[in-house]
Amino acid sequence: MAKAAAHFDAQTIALLKAALDEAWDRLPPKLQATMLKTTLAERILKSAAEGERNRECLREAALRGLAA
Repeated sequence: MAKAAAHFDAQTIALLKAALDEAWDRLPPKLQATMLKTTLAERILKSAAEGERNRECLREAALRGLAA
């Protein structure tokens, strides 16, 4: 069975974008050059779909496991 798609309101989308931008900015240039920003976005969306709405927690979920 397919998982239902998550729907986010405009305020949540702005929060997710801020978390993504912050996570990307924290990556060193070497990682930015070898990684797609969509990888971070997918990690943030997964956490948000599970109910997370704290910007710092979303950012850290995106960066978890990456060598900085």
